[in-house]
Amino acid sequence: MAQAVPAGVGEFRGLVHEAARRAGGEVTRWCEPEVTPNFYAAHVEYGDHRPGVAVLRSHAGDVALAVGHDRQPLVFADDAALLSVLSELGLRVRTSAELRRPFQAAEWPLLDVRDVRYWRPHTVGEALFNRWD
Repeated sequence: MAQAVPAGVGEFRGLVHEAARRAGGEVTRWCEPEVTPNFYAAHVEYGDHRPGVAVLRSHAGDVALAVGHDRQPLVFADDAALLSVLSELGLRVRTSAELRRPFQAAEWPLLDVRDVRYWRPHTVGEALFNRWD
């Protein structure tokens, strides 16, 4: 059964490097958050025709894939090869369909109520992966 949260950022970083290798790509850049965003990003590039993708991990441990990570709003993606390998390695990656769902605060009681009230996210993805300060 895939776990929802890697034990730590170091473990996550290792899993992403392994997943990228198995999926035929390589991690070309690792971005750590400062004040914002609230997520780490590992950029995976492929040597063939496939577009690169960023593997994101929020401070809370949620994992997702996005096309780039420096765009706002984020464009979430489903890279089948990478999703499959990350799952094999025990990570639960949220799909783009999950992240596009309308955000309902009652379904996410662990999110900071003040942030949710102030920033008013429209989608689950906006609530979990953001640049709120």
